[in-house]
Amino acid sequence: MGFTIGVDVGGTFTDIVLSDGERTWRDKAPTDPLEFGRGVLNACQNVAAQAGSTSDELLPQVERFGLGTTAVTNVLTVRKGMRVGLLTTSGFEDVISSARSRRVSVDGWLEVPWQPVDRSCIRGVSERVGRGGVVVEDLDESQAIAALDELVRDQQVESIAVSLLWSFANSVHEDRVTAIARERYPHIPVFSGAELHPSIREYERTMVAVLNAFSGNALDGIDDLAKTLADKGLRSPMLLLQANGGTTTLDEARRSPFSLNSSGPSAGVVAAGEFAASAGFTNALCGDAGGTSFDVALVRDGLPQRTQRGKLHGVITAQSTVDVESIGAAGGSIAWVDDRGLLRVGPDSARAMPGPACYGRGGTKPTLTDAMVVLGYIDPASFLRGSMPLDADAALKACSTVGEQLGLSGEEVALGIHAIAVEQMGKAARLLATSSGLEPKSLAFLGYGGSGPLFSGDLARIAGVPTVLVPLPASVLSAFGAACAEVRRERLTSVNQLIDAVDTESLSAKMKSLGQAVYDDVERNGVPESKRRVEFEADIRFHQQSFELTIPIGDGAFDASEVKKHFIEQYSQRYGTSAITLGTPVEVAAVRAIGIGSLPRAAIQVDPDSVSETAVPDGTRQILLDENGRRAVDVYIAANLRPGHTFAGPAIVDQGDTTIVVPDGYRAMRDSRHTLKMEAI
Repeated sequence: MGFTIGVDVGGTFTDIVLSDGERTWRDKAPTDPLEFGRGVLNACQNVAAQAGSTSDELLPQVERFGLGTTAVTNVLTVRKGMRVGLLTTSGFEDVISSARSRRVSVDGWLEVPWQPVDRSCIRGVSERVGRGGVVVEDLDESQAIAALDELVRDQQVESIAVSLLWSFANSVHEDRVTAIARERYPHIPVFSGAELHPSIREYERTMVAVLNAFSGNALDGIDDLAKTLADKGLRSPMLLLQANGGTTTLDEARRSPFSLNSSGPSAGVVAAGEFAASAGFTNALCGDAGGTSFDVALVRDGLPQRTQRGKLHGVITAQSTVDVESIGAAGGSIAWVDDRGLLRVGPDSARAMPGPACYGRGGTKPTLTDAMVVLGYIDPASFLRGSMPLDADAALKACSTVGEQLGLSGEEVALGIHAIAVEQMGKAARLLATSSGLEPKSLAFLGYGGSGPLFSGDLARIAGVPTVLVPLPASVLSAFGAACAEVRRERLTSVNQLIDAVDTESLSAKMKSLGQAVYDDVERNGVPESKRRVEFEADIRFHQQSFELTIPIGDGAFDASEVKKHFIEQYSQRYGTSAITLGTPVEVAAVRAIGIGSLPRAAIQVDPDSVSETAVPDGTRQILLDENGRRAVDVYIAANLRPGHTFAGPAIVDQGDTTIVVPDGYRAMRDSRHTLKMEAI
């Protein structure tokens, strides 16, 4: 019997899911901020014990080990990556600092995009390729060599990015500079924009190369973990989650380390789509609240909504990614009083260390988790199945300390923290729901993450979504996604032609070549032939528009009329028919081939037996729902709920690793696929 493991390393906890194809076990371990591999190994020990085994006995039987990690995200967040040297076309040395023009935000402040490479580490090289791909000026190789030597010798760069003008149209010069750099300095990683993202837009393509060069050292800890797991008997290669919701191997990730950023949230959306589909919803609004951030995304037509213009810390990355919007509001978000005497929540987080005050690890600042303990939603004695009891007195003391600045009691502060956090998260959810082009009433709100189920009902109400789905493995859903995500490899080529002028035969041949390349990529990831497939997409826009919509193309035969028809349909759904001017030419910006491979994966458990009755509460808890005082609220133990059991809110469902709140005005039902479904009465 083979096992599947999925792990998600978060800022506060490392989550793990273990599956044998029929049964599923889940657990958590605190994340070690200095050595994330330790948290992974501890999580493996914890979940193995649940399955009646040990990690040493279990790992040799694992057929798939999926890992979503914040390693790259953390390097980018704290901005402590490798020292990067950039080679670009002479005269374009300011491509990074020029960035992209955009409107100033409503508060009147301009946020200057982050620059991962120092201006002193950028060198221009004499060469020129025209927009049509014709060489206008030959490459000065001696100058390129001198620039490389200067960057390595004088600037002591640790990695090199190469991105020349119009290299996506003809990469002959960029390929040569990249080859020289790799030959001359084989110990230094070199990243080429034309290799990683052969598409128009100089800034975005250059940033892809620079961000990969900057984050190259983030894989060091993953390397160490892979070796440790192999020493413990793991035979299958570790599969790393990518921002696009697919997986890749460690060897492939070394060629594009930046692709691993935000992999945890992306994996969560993949799993959310699985649970939404099992409940009969093809479109769902997904809300993931953990300890550090609240991430909101959309499942559209059964698949995570992706974007080809990923953003990170205000920087446009041009990375294919699951479209996730994040705000700094979650369980570990710290409450504070601003200069105007107003209570604020986030974006700073207490993270794993010292954590919320109730963790008893030295934290003294009140967090959203502390507020939920004070209000009574979280049972301090049963937190993490009783393995980590919380200090309710410390939580109240922390809230009271802030209350002294506001003239409020600790309980009043806790109510305020809860209200502010819910409003912040709800605003993000409502914005995505209303801008999606879908009717919010047709969606389900799928809440997950360690703290997400506490707020899902309230957030759905704010977003105008009537149905709430909370998977019972909600607190480890990103780990579940790591255990079921498919291998995904993408390649693209630029087109930049009016669709009516495209040589469809030539373009179809290019797409066939791309398809074979990604098919081979997936094969190198160890996927058997019967489990591989290729899909195709095109990035389409109206002529002279700045950005595109991505349209599926099916088997790769480019049919201009069909592609145009689907583009008009999607554009109308997203922006309304009034946004379309009849007769405006349609343009093909790029085409993309996606190689997909299926490997052993975790499956949603199905309970064959069901009942049709009202559930009996396992007890009550005094909850401070509002300023009117505490109220006895029914409490249900998740393990005691059978498929078909129903009950009305307000109610609490305790399941050890998270708490589900069923608000007043909702009726809940536990279904046969390990999901609690709530609907407004």
